[in-house]
Amino acid sequence: MSEQILAIPTKKMDEKISSNNDNFFKIKFSDFVEILESGNFYERNALENDYNYKQIIPYVVFRNFQDEILVLKRTQNQGEKRLHNKISIGIGGHINKGDNGITMEQTFFNGMDREINEELWITNSYKYVYKGIINDNDEDVSKVHLGVLFVGFIDSAKIKEEDNFESTWMKKEEIVNLKDVNFEGWTKIALNNL
Repeated sequence: MSEQILAIPTKKMDEKISSNNDNFFKIKFSDFVEILESGNFYERNALENDYNYKQIIPYVVFRNFQDEILVLKRTQNQGEKRLHNKISIGIGGHINKGDNGITMEQTFFNGMDREINEELWITNSYKYVYKGIINDNDEDVSKVHLGVLFVGFIDSAKIKEEDNFESTWMKKEEIVNLKDVNFEGWTKIALNNL
C-alpha cells in the first residue's frame, strides 16, 4: 500500500473557486477550510494522474528580517522527478494520514508543521500569514495538486536535506530578475502574489 495523502474532489473546489483561468485565488481561509472538510485520505499512487482529485499541499515561502526569501534548487536526488533542477521558493508537501487531528483544519496544520520540520532547521519562527490558493493547471504535476500559500517570517533557516536541495537567500527583485533559470510554476505564481 502506498502513502495515504489528503485530497479533495476537484468538483468541490470548483464550486468555491471560479474557473476564470486564474491560477491564484485570494479566498478567505475559512472558505478554504470548508473545501478541506470534503477531503479524505487516498493512496498517493492512485491520485498522481487522477484529475478528479486535488492533493492538498501547504506551500510556505520563508522570509527573514532582511526581507530576503529562501530560494531552493531541487537536485536529482529529490523525490518528485517532475521537479528536478527547478528553482522553488516554497517548502511544503503532502498531508499524510499520520497528521490526523480532531478537525481537517488541525490535520492540515499538523501536516504543514511536519513538512517544515522535515526540511528546515529554523531559528526563531515568528508568524505564518495565509495568502491564498494556488490552482495551476498548466503543468502535469500541478494539475493534481492544490497549493495553500503562506509566508513564514523567521530569523533564519537551513536546509536539512542538503542532498536534495541547494539553497540561498535573495531579495524578491533579485529572484524575479534571474536569467536562464527553470522556475517551478508555483514559484512564479507565489512571486506574483507576495
